[in-house]
Amino acid sequence: MKSAVSGYVIFLITIALGGLLQSCQSDARNATRIPPVVKKSRAQWQNDALLSLTELINRGIDSDINYFKRARIYFEREQFNEALDDINESIYEQDNVSDYFLLRGKINRELGKIDNALEDAQRAEALQQSSPELYVLLADILQAKNRFGESVGYLNQALKMAPYDGPAYYVKGMLQARQGDSLSALASLDYAINVNPRMLRAYQQSILLLRKLKNVDKALQVNQKAIERFPNDPNLHYEQGQIFVAMARPDTALFSFQKAASLSPDYEDALLQIANIGIQSKAYPKAIPALLKLVKKKPQSKEINNMLGLCYEKNYDYENAKMYYSTALALAPGDQDARYGLYRIRLRENEENSYQSYYPDENPAAGYKLLDTARVKINVLKPRGTTNIRVDSTRKAKIE
Repeated sequence: MKSAVSGYVIFLITIALGGLLQSCQSDARNATRIPPVVKKSRAQWQNDALLSLTELINRGIDSDINYFKRARIYFEREQFNEALDDINESIYEQDNVSDYFLLRGKINRELGKIDNALEDAQRAEALQQSSPELYVLLADILQAKNRFGESVGYLNQALKMAPYDGPAYYVKGMLQARQGDSLSALASLDYAINVNPRMLRAYQQSILLLRKLKNVDKALQVNQKAIERFPNDPNLHYEQGQIFVAMARPDTALFSFQKAASLSPDYEDALLQIANIGIQSKAYPKAIPALLKLVKKKPQSKEINNMLGLCYEKNYDYENAKMYYSTALALAPGDQDARYGLYRIRLRENEENSYQSYYPDENPAAGYKLLDTARVKINVLKPRGTTNIRVDSTRKAKIE
């Protein structure tokens, strides 16, 4: 019995020592374990880099290089104005670095400053820059300036060096489109979008080509894909509205045009489309705010004044309607729309005055007088009696 108890005690001690040894080994492993790397998103990495670069710039350390690095980050984030300011500082500090002029050329291209972009790209080439990035930029700028032969030369050189470059296929698609080969152009633009989904101009050109080919369903798909990537671009929402107009969906198109106008309050084309759809669908109150913004920008436009006059006329605001019709008539004395509008308003005002004079105690807007039914005597109509005339069948009528 004692031997059994002592064996059991030894068994418990063994288990306890084993657990203690295992815990010591676990603590040793934990002490030497490498902590997991904290993964940051691209946006977080860029924010950290911007903070570091800004600190270095403020301390005056390698100013031209750090301005250049910060400009590249701004360019990737499509903050082109900030990128242009920084790259200008880099070039001011050091004006013989080809990479600086290449980046400024790309920024100016995105800002639509074609001549400045060409000058920067040529300066980068003169400074012995020979990258496919530069040749694609030169090809893109030259095709935009309708210098197709030179553009093709640079494009072929770029494709030899980087045969799968997305921007190169964008330029190739643009050249094919200008040569009338729409299907090949669409294939090239699709490839450019798949390789570089952030290339906004590739989406825009693809949408324009599909609309010209009357393939509105495919155009809508590409447009929706672009809006998912660039939700705050007003041009994409405007193009979406144009597609819905082609699909005979004016109510949905109106929403897209309103979105474009909210993102860019001075978007004249979007405001004009809002006004046109409002007038066509007889939703005149929706058209008036857009027209008021347009008339502030173009007070000498007789068309806009006439449209405002019509909207106010249909909204029974005759005073404002007469004001805008009169302005249109002053701008163009022979304008028939303004003359007819003023004539219609005079007719309605005369009708209201005649009702008021005929019924002085009644509401002139009603245009009629109610009868007091309690004082009207109603006689019940009775059916007329009939007379039965017997026919003598024994008499014969002689017809001569």
